[in-house]
Amino acid sequence: MTGLADCNNFFVSCERTLNRELEGRPVVVLSNNDGCVIARSNEAKRLGIRMGQPAFEIRDMMERGDVIALSGNHLLYRDISLRVHAILQRYAPRTLDYSVDESFMLMDGIPERELEAIGTAIWRTCWEEEHIPVTVGFARSKTLAKIATEVGKKGGRNVVVLSDEAEVAAICDRLSIGELWGVGRRLTKRLYMDGVYTIGDFMRKPVLWVRGRLGVNGERSWRELHGEDCISLDFKERKLQDSISETRTYPEDIDDFDYLRSRIAIYCAHVSRRLREQGGQCGAMSVFLQTNRFHTERGYQSPSAGTIFNPPTADAAQITHAGVALLESIFNPDIAYKRAGVVLTDLTPATYLAPSLFDEDNVELESRIKSRKLMNIVDHLNAGPGPHTVKIASQLTMGHPGHNDGYSSSFGAPTT
Repeated sequence: MTGLADCNNFFVSCERTLNRELEGRPVVVLSNNDGCVIARSNEAKRLGIRMGQPAFEIRDMMERGDVIALSGNHLLYRDISLRVHAILQRYAPRTLDYSVDESFMLMDGIPERELEAIGTAIWRTCWEEEHIPVTVGFARSKTLAKIATEVGKKGGRNVVVLSDEAEVAAICDRLSIGELWGVGRRLTKRLYMDGVYTIGDFMRKPVLWVRGRLGVNGERSWRELHGEDCISLDFKERKLQDSISETRTYPEDIDDFDYLRSRIAIYCAHVSRRLREQGGQCGAMSVFLQTNRFHTERGYQSPSAGTIFNPPTADAAQITHAGVALLESIFNPDIAYKRAGVVLTDLTPATYLAPSLFDEDNVELESRIKSRKLMNIVDHLNAGPGPHTVKIASQLTMGHPGHNDGYSSSFGAPTT
């Protein structure tokens, strides 16, 4: 059997770990630049707020206090995600962190009769240790485990074990084909044209028809629905992203350059570490600042600047140095800023280091090899969810008085 642990309304649940007064209240989390809704509490869903809905459409609700809107705190979400995934590893022989809020569990060798108790233990531990609600589903394949968790969420069940074929068929007949893992809007419309309206309709199609219409990926989904676990771990491994970013909205408008410099340095360190975790390197980066949209005396401003790395890099020191230089080029001491961020782009796999045609003595190549070794050591020393042991010096600026933006002051932390 395969399990799937899915954190409920994950970003909102993470925010509630910091502020328990948010419990039971309509809460939404907004995307970068506070543009649209990316997470909703159950209470917000009942108000009719849609996933992806533009923030300006619910501004009246926000101003009346009908809903609480929060800017995304992705560093917090990542740290809690790592701790939740660590809990799952206690209960499963092998896990796959499929996303920040989902993890598959391979339950090889564990009797099926034990799964209900294991799922309950996972649910209870995640709640007691991290205050994160999870739904756990077990089934014959990853796709069916996905369906099991959806059944649990809709039915208010913490643990669902799907093993009876008749029960699986009945559930699939009630689910729209658009709810099948991997089926998007375009494919849903195509399948509607073929008379496939539910997942059950899809299951009953001949495999040759599925292969001819949807190719190998469609056939995998069909076989998974019939209990054949044929989506391998490698098939769904996390790939290199198109870009990596970290941004923050501050509780107050900021005109303190030293404070912003330390924040940008912290963001650079974090995005470079995430880049290395994915086995990548970046060829370009940008830094941006934004003023408060609701303080219109000077008008809204969003200055930004970028640079190119040649050769590409994943070195935290190099990325931080460039990030601080970009900040200096766009910072205006007469303006207070509400938001700042760093974006890495032009990402490629860091598979090997090739010498440059113009680097006759291989000085550049040796420097890049040393850089990669150093970053490996730094990542090893900083491994784990706790405070980092090794920091970039420009991170060591005292936090702005009265500000709590999710980062503790660097002073007092072990530093090299």
